[in-house]
Amino acid sequence: MKYFIRLLSSLFLSFLFIGCKNAKNDILDSDLEKEFKIAIANTNAEEFKYLDDDLVPQENFFINSKLKFLKFRFNPEVGFTERRVYFDLKTDSIEKLVLRKVQADWDSFEDGNYHKFNDSIFVVYPKTNKTDIYFDNEKVKSINSKFILLKEEKYIYRLKNYTENQHNKKASN
Repeated sequence: MKYFIRLLSSLFLSFLFIGCKNAKNDILDSDLEKEFKIAIANTNAEEFKYLDDDLVPQENFFINSKLKFLKFRFNPEVGFTERRVYFDLKTDSIEKLVLRKVQADWDSFEDGNYHKFNDSIFVVYPKTNKTDIYFDNEKVKSINSKFILLKEEKYIYRLKNYTENQHNKKASN
């Protein structure tokens, strides 16, 4: 069953990446980063420096000892994935997840370099069960699903719990 779910999720993501070759979402990503920073500033969230894993850069912002904003990035050999997570302080649930995936097009490898990349941004709104998908700085579709979030959720909540524990340990010292 787990194999079937992994296969299904891989096929789903592959389907979403079709046609996303060699386009960039840098302008949209910059706007989403600005929105993230404005939300942090507007809530007077306090930055807490903590890395759960030295290989995964992480930014953490707290309100009343609870993690409100989290940003982290995986940097595999070719490409990266970055997530910006907004948490609901009352329910500890995820309000919004912004996921950017930049992956090499494996068929473009030539002369020791990859020449094409797939760049997609997914903005997930769990409360409305909606995901917006962006390519080349434009929204290409909205789907009635939080499938992307379900794939990310376990790691996000683990990271949230560890980060909050470290923050609260430091605050109690």
